[in-house]
Amino acid sequence: MKLLRILPLVLIFMGALLLFERPAFAYADPGTGLLALQAAGSALIAAGWYLRRKIYTLFHRAKPAADNQEEAARVVNGEDSHSS
Repeated sequence: MKLLRILPLVLIFMGALLLFERPAFAYADPGTGLLALQAAGSALIAAGWYLRRKIYTLFHRAKPAADNQEEAARVVNGEDSHSS
């Protein structure tokens, strides 16, 4: 519970540091932007890989139970379920 008291103060302090920052006269070469783009793309791919099962179930919903029972009955009777 002590963390919940300290966390807002830390966030306010970090915000103040960013608000009153001094300019840094540094050089960022053209490859820096590409490196940031690569990091963002890698993070997106990693998140997709980590959540792949949830994404799959989102797009491939299960059929209702009645349809599954009819399909199983057709297979048992030797009927082709894909024929019209």
